[in-house]
Amino acid sequence: MRIMVQNVSRAAFPGAFFVFNVSLLLAVGAYIGRDTLLPPEHPGAAVFLVVALAGYAALYLLPAWLLSAACHRWLSPAVARGLAVALASATLLLLLVDSQIHTLYGFHINGFVWNLLVTPGGIDSMGGGDGTLITVAAVALMVVALEAGLMALIVRRPGRRRWRWLVAALLLCMVGERLAYGLSDLSGYRPVLNAARAVPFYQPATFEGLARDLGYAPPPREQWSLSADGPLNYPLHPLRAPAGAPSPNVLFLVSESLRADMLTPEIMPNLWRFAQRHGRRYSDHMSGGNGTRMGIFSLFYGLPGNYWFPFRESRRPPVLVSELLRRGYRPGLFTSARFSYPEFDQTVFATVPSSAMVSDDEGPGWRRDRRNVDRLLDFIGADRERPFFGFMFFESPHARYYFPEESVIRPDYLRELNYATMDVHQDMPGIFNRYINSVHHLDQQLGRVLDRLERDGRLDDTLVVITGDHGEEFMEHGRWGHNSEFHDEQVRVPLVLAGPGVPGGVVTAPTSHLDVAPTLLGLLGVGNPPVDYAVGQPLDRATAERYRLAASWDAVAYLGPRYKVAMPMNAGGLGEMAVVGAGDEPVADRDQVMLRVRDRLVAVLRDMSRFYRH
Repeated sequence: MRIMVQNVSRAAFPGAFFVFNVSLLLAVGAYIGRDTLLPPEHPGAAVFLVVALAGYAALYLLPAWLLSAACHRWLSPAVARGLAVALASATLLLLLVDSQIHTLYGFHINGFVWNLLVTPGGIDSMGGGDGTLITVAAVALMVVALEAGLMALIVRRPGRRRWRWLVAALLLCMVGERLAYGLSDLSGYRPVLNAARAVPFYQPATFEGLARDLGYAPPPREQWSLSADGPLNYPLHPLRAPAGAPSPNVLFLVSESLRADMLTPEIMPNLWRFAQRHGRRYSDHMSGGNGTRMGIFSLFYGLPGNYWFPFRESRRPPVLVSELLRRGYRPGLFTSARFSYPEFDQTVFATVPSSAMVSDDEGPGWRRDRRNVDRLLDFIGADRERPFFGFMFFESPHARYYFPEESVIRPDYLRELNYATMDVHQDMPGIFNRYINSVHHLDQQLGRVLDRLERDGRLDDTLVVITGDHGEEFMEHGRWGHNSEFHDEQVRVPLVLAGPGVPGGVVTAPTSHLDVAPTLLGLLGVGNPPVDYAVGQPLDRATAERYRLAASWDAVAYLGPRYKVAMPMNAGGLGEMAVVGAGDEPVADRDQVMLRVRDRLVAVLRDMSRFYRH
């Protein structure tokens, strides 16, 4: 009897269950990498991707298999099967979520996504809605039911263990993809290197050191190392300003996801009229990032976004904000999101009293914007004896793109945006119309503020900055939203500047968010050259041949007059450098472009490290 029980227990061990799950994960991975597989432009890269996905599918399930096997041996078969179902379900759900993230935004679950999950306000900033949550819950239940059914079928019909030969095949896949990637890295075969980016959580293998030890000299190639490490040396010299320096009011009006081509007489009539009558409009302006964090950081600091991390760790505010507070400015900061996500309460506004910062994240974004405009107008009119420093962050154009019916100028819009079920190609025209309607509502709220400033005669003593934190892409280059690439749609934003010392007109020279802080500090009478505290330059010094910088969570991009080069930070992210034309068009010879921009990339490296203490 004891022998029979032992045999049944061993037969019930869910080894075949994990083999079937490898197939499920392989199917999900193939869906993520479908652009490489169908049609296969480079057959070798397609074969590599299938082999790598098979090996990684087994690797994803290895912890679940080991824990279940240990549980089967030391506890009971029933507990082991329950654990196997739970862990396999969690793994499959993780890959399904990753597949949707990759489809929508072009990147895998990474440090940025983790920050989104664990930082207060991160999940809320996505605006998923009840429909998305219900769909995700339903999918999760379906996955658990599928795994439980699969386990029940295997236990009832264990059959012979003919699947064991697959283990050897999977081990060969793991070894094979390591060799293929390492050799491709040595030879510079980019189709395989690019295909590896489709594998979630892929870890590259390089053989360059081993090759040199064996006497093989790899082809010479440029080595670029970007870092964001070391103690800060910021500013290089303390700010200097005469006692009688001008101290006009300073007001930032910044919108979420406002791309440059939205500033038209039809979509944004209020801002358009204001720019024509009172402001200076910059028609070729780039944000310093493709996401809120890096965009706002570059706007206030005048520094590339790679500095975000050490500034957050040291709670160091920008010299612009420090100078305003030193002069006794009255701060009033309002956001229709949260100051904790991204962590502006630890960076840009780290030294602003919390009582001066108002967050409103209740209800649709357009309602939050209206309430905060009411608060901002009350703040502006509360005290005319002291200069004020105002900041308002508008949320209307953030996905899911919020607006009331009276703001509709594109009636053919998608009524319900569900992240879990949407088709990014079929639904995108309707989604884009939602976005346009939300921007029109944003303009109505900007109009309330600008009309008040004009009516109260405050434009003569108030510097007004109106811009977006970053842009928004709608599949023009295969991506939706932001935070994924440095396409123009994601980084090009409008900029309107008005106030004392600001001439009117339109500037067509290339400008950047990194130029705004040096411009404002100059208008405030600060005598330091911008190199003491910023990488940017005053807006009126922009030349046609200058380059600009934009950053993401794990990369920084050189945006030149002819080419763009995206360079990964130490933590990885974009992998190998991405090189395209200035208008995001493909280039014929990547290596030739790198030679042409070599000197400028060296200058970028200096920009990346100028304010670290070496």
